[in-house]
Amino acid sequence: MAETLARRVFEWLGQRPGLVLLLTLAVALPALLLHLGWQPLLVDEPIRALVSLEMHYSGRFFAPTLQGFPYYNKPPLFNWLLVALYRLTGRADEWIVRLPTVAALLLYAGAIWRVLRPQLGSRLAFTVALAFATTGRVLFYDSFLGLIDLWHAGLTWLVFMAVWYLGQRGQWVRLFVLTYALTAVGFLLKGLPSLVFQALALGVYCLATRQVRRLFSGAHVLGVGVLLGVLGTYFLLYSRQNSLETALATLWDQSSQRTVAAQPLADSVRYVLLFPFDFVRHFLPWTLLAVLLLTRRARQVVWQAPFLRYNALLFLAVLPVYWLSPATIPRYLFMLVPLGLTVVIPLYRPAQLAGAWPARWLDAALLLLLACTALAPLVPALKAVAPALGATGASMASQLRGVPTYWLPGLLLSAGLAGLAYLFYRLPDYRLLLLSYFLLVLRLSFDIYVFPARLATSPEVAYRTAAVRVGRETRGRPLVLWPGAQLDNVEAYYIARERGQTLATGRLPPHPGTLYLAEAGQLAGQHCRLLDEFTIDRGLVFQLVEFP
Repeated sequence: MAETLARRVFEWLGQRPGLVLLLTLAVALPALLLHLGWQPLLVDEPIRALVSLEMHYSGRFFAPTLQGFPYYNKPPLFNWLLVALYRLTGRADEWIVRLPTVAALLLYAGAIWRVLRPQLGSRLAFTVALAFATTGRVLFYDSFLGLIDLWHAGLTWLVFMAVWYLGQRGQWVRLFVLTYALTAVGFLLKGLPSLVFQALALGVYCLATRQVRRLFSGAHVLGVGVLLGVLGTYFLLYSRQNSLETALATLWDQSSQRTVAAQPLADSVRYVLLFPFDFVRHFLPWTLLAVLLLTRRARQVVWQAPFLRYNALLFLAVLPVYWLSPATIPRYLFMLVPLGLTVVIPLYRPAQLAGAWPARWLDAALLLLLACTALAPLVPALKAVAPALGATGASMASQLRGVPTYWLPGLLLSAGLAGLAYLFYRLPDYRLLLLSYFLLVLRLSFDIYVFPARLATSPEVAYRTAAVRVGRETRGRPLVLWPGAQLDNVEAYYIARERGQTLATGRLPPHPGTLYLAEAGQLAGQHCRLLDEFTIDRGLVFQLVEFP
């Protein structure tokens, strides 16, 4: 009965893609936005946020700084976006820093749906878009961090697709001009990698379609001219306020330092051997669909479909760039994942209908995964009965420390997940879409239970609290860093944000009336008055002092 009703609803919605989009956003937006600003800035977030904040205070958009020193590691386009948000909203908190990432994910997924529809049909294209957005690494990690990578990956993927579509139409002038313009924007986001991806996309397409001569055409020269025009204008403006030589050398170093040659041999060998397994792990559960390629028939289908073949060849061409780069972080692979999903997702339903063993194995594995995971929202409620379980209960309560005990939300979420798991079992032709919605509801459970736990137990919360306190108690007074003090960017961000001005390094001898932040060991023998003290995440103790 339930599956019959669900099937009718799905068929009815299949004729109304706009309504499907609205219903999907009704699930996705709460999952992506709930508690988005709760946890302190992590990993590279403080760098992005602080560079933007100092740019906001200085008004020098071509002279980015980090703790007052010139910052050359990344071009400033993402910082301009954050500065615009700071000024439009009048806020520079964690929620604002992370909002562009949510926007990038929604735009990227929307672009996947729109761009793939002519080749795969609306339903398969929508499935690929949802699959990318609900991969483990994206949904449960990078989608709530304020970083560049989803913007850069989405732009790079659009370059890949523009090469295909415009090449198929024979619009070579438009192809080269548009893709090189997008590559220039990608360069302003992340530097040299965009040039590598442009070269690989053009090379793969022209080789696959036997049109290598196009690479030596006037249209290609025009496209390169567009790239040089955009980047030349940027660097001309940039060089008036910064060292162009240092900037270019740093951008080259940022790209080359991740290669095998720049890493210890043992680390490189270990990384190369483990890379395929790590790739599968980071983008579960969707990477399990790669098992479909184990049959010869599936590989023939891919090879005989020009669009699937292009995606597969481009995936294989880009993959070594990261496979041979031991310092690669999973978020660097976000432009690769839709290429792989575009290849394997169209294979799933035909393999299922044919009764192929990979499809049977995949269905069983996913059903088991869903059935077990559906109980996850009920686990925190077990804390209430933990005291009655003795030592086992004490251990469980310790592991769930900080996780809120919500019975009603847990029951509702678990019931929703169980219902989706049941429909996954009963409606084989809608399984991949149901898997996507299951993962979105699971992310909502993550928001409700995991974020509060991190807020209660994460050591970064104490560092944020101390930095915010120092920023507020020094607001309106001169404050500088003691020369040589290694204050982490996250503390520098919170102090600068609360003070409303850049925290920079001062000069010696100390100036009366100026407050100083110094590592405790730097003040030995100094006659100063201690105003505050806090510890940062490397265990260093910082002191806030003033001199008479």
